[in-house]
Amino acid sequence: MAHRICVPATSANFGCLFDCAAVALGLYLTLRVTPRSDGALTVKYQGVTPDRIPLDETNLVARTIRQTLAGWGKSHGFDVEIENQIPVGVGLGSSAAAIVGALAACQGLADRVLLDEELLSLAARIEGHPDNVAAAWLGGFTLSVQAGDRVISYSRPLPAALKLVLVVPDYPLSTEKARQVLPQSYSRDDAIHNLQRAAMVTARLFSRSGDLSRCLFDDRWHQPYRAPLIPGLSKVLELNMPGLAGVCLSGAGPSILALVRDHAAEVGDAIRGILADHGVAAEVRLLSPDNRGAKGCSGPGGP
Repeated sequence: MAHRICVPATSANFGCLFDCAAVALGLYLTLRVTPRSDGALTVKYQGVTPDRIPLDETNLVARTIRQTLAGWGKSHGFDVEIENQIPVGVGLGSSAAAIVGALAACQGLADRVLLDEELLSLAARIEGHPDNVAAAWLGGFTLSVQAGDRVISYSRPLPAALKLVLVVPDYPLSTEKARQVLPQSYSRDDAIHNLQRAAMVTARLFSRSGDLSRCLFDDRWHQPYRAPLIPGLSKVLELNMPGLAGVCLSGAGPSILALVRDHAAEVGDAIRGILADHGVAAEVRLLSPDNRGAKGCSGPGGP
């Protein structure tokens, strides 16, 4: 039996919630995984950034499935068909989606059910951090805590009053490179500054209020250090216009996420214009949040 899995893109860090939070977006990685009676595997791919997707055993989906099944004492082969809307290497959780999708497929292939915490803990060990994988699995606005080998996550639907504007520059930026520019420590003032804003954003979103303001996204932990890698980002983060509730770097970048109450198209055009002034072409996407996650839309044969 083929197993169909649909996993949303994710936008992590959310301004001041560095390595703590992410929101699931209405862009998807869809997998169709079919077991084989032999030990072979095949990978077929259709979608964006195909030049960044290997079609052999090094493919992240295929590699994660094979290694996970081997760890469970299973050794049969499988065919993977991938349809993908999530650009790779631009801060939209493409690797997290691949890992979560692969682990969801493993449940069907091995006839084994993982609890949320088990799946997310395993995914975080593979990915290296829990924020994106938790949002990809649970959907909505998701907070995650790493407690030893455990990942504890909670999610809530993004308030209906907020719309999402995603601006994707036409170049990739590796997470490793974006991590290298971060400092090893922060001042007490900067820590308090971010903690206050992270607590306020979380309180507002978990109470399902869309009443946010730009100052709550004024991060001091990662965006100022990554700005030199992303032409125009500093100007974008200063943007102030009607309907704009907040703007932040998506993950490690270079994509940019804006939360708006209205005037979504105008906000997207303004951000794209700032990037163009700095020599960067970009695509604007007006998106809905995904409040179901892979947990809510995958299963044998698909939804």
